[in-house]
Amino acid sequence: MNRLSKFALVLALSGLTAVAGAQQGTTSSDETVTANVKSMLAQRPDLKVDRVKISTKDGIVYLTGAVDTTAEQRDLESIAKKTSGVKKVVNQTTVNSGVN
Repeated sequence: MNRLSKFALVLALSGLTAVAGAQQGTTSSDETVTANVKSMLAQRPDLKVDRVKISTKDGIVYLTGAVDTTAEQRDLESIAKKTSGVKKVVNQTTVNSGVN
């Protein structure tokens, strides 16, 4: 293999390593954001979050599951938006019918 080919190979491999490291960093960061949102919600015992799933992808927090009232739905979203590291909140929770 000539020098140019070796250089190209090393350059390509270092680029792949950098991309893999960046993806790992995003995963860790997303896990931290999710933990922070859960921690913030835990400070509000009046909110029933046991039926709500919280996940994060690229700094975007996704809320799914069921809540009892529209007020709970709004509060969940508001708290998540105020949490450090959150870029956006996608609130896909549903309000149980018959309770508002």
